[in-house]
Amino acid sequence: MSTRHSFLSTTGLIRAPSNATLSSTTLPRHAKSGSTKPGKPSHTKNVLNRTKAGILPLGSRFIVGMAIAFSLFFIFSLSCAFIGTEEDEPPFKDLLDSVAANDPGIVLIGDSVDVDVDEPAVTVRWSIIGCGPAFVLSDSEGTHGSSSCGLPSMALNVYVDSGDSPEATYDPSQFPTANKTGQRISIQNLCQFDSDHVLDVHQARLYPFDTYQLKSTLRITNSNEDPVLIKAMTTQKLTSSFAITSTSVDSYMNSSDDITGPSSDIILGIQRPPEARTFALLLFCVSWMLAHATMISVVLASMQGDMERFPQYIIFVLVVLLAIPQLRKAMPDAPGFDGVLLDSIGFFPQMICTALSGLLLFICIAHKVLREVHTREEEAEEKVRLEALPQPKGLERLRRQGSSVDFRHARRWSKAAFPGVHVQDEVDGF
Repeated sequence: MSTRHSFLSTTGLIRAPSNATLSSTTLPRHAKSGSTKPGKPSHTKNVLNRTKAGILPLGSRFIVGMAIAFSLFFIFSLSCAFIGTEEDEPPFKDLLDSVAANDPGIVLIGDSVDVDVDEPAVTVRWSIIGCGPAFVLSDSEGTHGSSSCGLPSMALNVYVDSGDSPEATYDPSQFPTANKTGQRISIQNLCQFDSDHVLDVHQARLYPFDTYQLKSTLRITNSNEDPVLIKAMTTQKLTSSFAITSTSVDSYMNSSDDITGPSSDIILGIQRPPEARTFALLLFCVSWMLAHATMISVVLASMQGDMERFPQYIIFVLVVLLAIPQLRKAMPDAPGFDGVLLDSIGFFPQMICTALSGLLLFICIAHKVLREVHTREEEAEEKVRLEALPQPKGLERLRRQGSSVDFRHARRWSKAAFPGVHVQDEVDGF
């Protein structure tokens, strides 16, 4: 007759291994052959123990090395912006080639535009150029990258803004010739001249969104005072601090001797480049964030009430108070502290908020120090008042004799009365 084993009877055979079972079945560590020292765990096991979810984390040395490599790569990438700048095509080459091919004549190029808002004035350095075979001095081709333009072949007088006397006098016979190459040497002082103009700065307070406009009239005559038509006139488009937009307009004007002649007007639109505006606004935002951080430090200091952290907040406010003027000076071509809009909504309120934050921190420190001093004084006065009050005689006698009571006779009596009961000899020092 077969014996049936119930399910309940077999479940007891399946038991979770206890700690004692695991400890008893743990294999002992044996020494390596030929040695009495226990074997060390292998390097492979150490690597596996450091893994997280089967992934080996990157070491600190590797992370630092990658950060350094990324920094060097970033710096090298930015440095590549300076490579090849000299190989770019000259900015006026296309204009000069177009004039030489379609409408030859005299061209004025503004090689440099110096904008001084503080003066305020604008200085333009003009170059006198001839384009076309009939207007180019022999062996002087190649100016500004154009092989069809060079020094003018005729004597010229240049008048600026209705001046009675010429602003510049050009004489092609004054240019020397190189002995070996026979090429004309372009002397800048002989073919260039500067024109100074007054700048209207009524929008200067809108820095960095200040814009300016300049209009000027130029006319050219030959050695016989006959008018010479200016075929084209332009200036460079970008300076270190401003972006220039030039527009030329053909016009005519009457000279002092009532002679009507052709002239050319140029209109210069001057404004800050987008990069300068972006940097100025970023510095403006950072300054305001620092000012707000000082106000937050006052709130945190008042909420925490920790006297040990107050010096840290004070140092932070002082650092911000010194950093905001430096950020203001770091703005591109920043004007002086003369009340521009940027200072009215930025620098001056920022300095006031930061200074008030430091003053409030000092007031909080003074309040807490005075409150602690007042508390100590009150405690001292309360102690003196209690000591001065008359004490009861029994209480005074207990204070003099002490408040300890000897219970040893009670223990001896309990041992004699109950011999089978054990009483601890000393309880809490009695």
